[in-house]
Amino acid sequence: MKTNPYPIAFKSTCFCSSFLCASMLLAGCAGSKVKGPRTDNPDRVTHNDFINPNASDDAQSRQQIQTSMPPESPAIREVSTGDGITLTAVQPSQPRTIDLPTMTSQSDPSGSLALLDAKVGDVNGKPIFTNSFFASIEDRLIAEASRLPQRQWRQSAGKTIAGRLDGIIADELLRAEALTALTPTQRVGLQAFLGNFRNNLLSENLGSSQLASRRLQEQQGKTLDEALRQKEIDTLVQLTLIQEVNRRVNVSWRDIKQRYERDIEVYSPPPTAVLRVIRAKQDDGTKRIDIQAQLDAGTSFLKIAAGALNNYNTDTDGMLTVPIEDTYQTTEFFGPADVLNTAAQSLAIGEFAGPVELGSSVYWIKLMDIKQESISLYDAQLKIQQELTFERRKEARDNYLEKLMERARVSSRDDVLMRLLEIAEQRYGPKG
Repeated sequence: MKTNPYPIAFKSTCFCSSFLCASMLLAGCAGSKVKGPRTDNPDRVTHNDFINPNASDDAQSRQQIQTSMPPESPAIREVSTGDGITLTAVQPSQPRTIDLPTMTSQSDPSGSLALLDAKVGDVNGKPIFTNSFFASIEDRLIAEASRLPQRQWRQSAGKTIAGRLDGIIADELLRAEALTALTPTQRVGLQAFLGNFRNNLLSENLGSSQLASRRLQEQQGKTLDEALRQKEIDTLVQLTLIQEVNRRVNVSWRDIKQRYERDIEVYSPPPTAVLRVIRAKQDDGTKRIDIQAQLDAGTSFLKIAAGALNNYNTDTDGMLTVPIEDTYQTTEFFGPADVLNTAAQSLAIGEFAGPVELGSSVYWIKLMDIKQESISLYDAQLKIQQELTFERRKEARDNYLEKLMERARVSSRDDVLMRLLEIAEQRYGPKG
């Protein structure tokens, strides 16, 4: 087998041929697109080489387009402490302008470039962006803007935005507190927990992070990274609440008993009288006679009250329920109608009175039952314990967060809130 005696020369020839072909192609392109270099150095390419020499002067003019890019030196208020929160408020400022060349003679852009997103502040060095901040509440703000006037919308939007901002600050304070208290072993355990959470998400989506991110976006409006970040925040916040708040709240049997006695009217309300009333017009003698005849014949009072002869509370078949204030004999069942009250107060369960004439109507009244719906302390203790635990944990959580905010000296919260309110009004507020 013969070998090539000139391998290097062969490769050089191929390279030279390739370079020659490429040079010819470039020369052809240059000759057909640009006639002559636009600079003193033909080996240097600038943006002038891409301007059509036959275009008019207007096509080569430069337009000034106003954008909402941040200025060179934005006005910033920042509070930072070594052991707490840093909240930075970015103040609104005048937009900068940049010059963009007109590429063709037909281009005539109108208006200014829209700001897609903006940073309004920081919480412990983590930025707050408008799009992510309003993502979970913008539907509500838009819906209320369509039905509320400007002033009422501002009040409602202020409460909604303040709640969202305070929630973000609270989560970050609690998260930072938990991270500070974690031991090295606990930090490793946290990373392992979050790793297992991520692996579970991927296993549910065929091991594809893109598929998992897409499904999370559709279901929760979050990417995979955002879901992991939120899981970390929720875990650390829950850990802090358990250690600093929940474990310190106790509800004793004495507390439950005192709450039961305080709310005795809720758990042991006054009895209720259940009456059935039949009413007919006095001038309608036929109905009056028919009602009395059926009662004398032993027809069920309830059946007559639910029939066509009755015109009293027809939607409930003549039923009337009245709480007994003191005693049954002193309770007013029909307001100031003394003649009807006297008839009702004289009844025992199962008895009826009538006909009783009042004005242009005639009445028959029957006492069906007296109900006493009460809940014993034994049956109510679990509900009372849950209520007390929730109330005390909320109070303890608010006090704990207040201490954290005082220690961190979060003084820029109101500035960030006002900026968010301004942006919300521009984006979602009522128009006109």
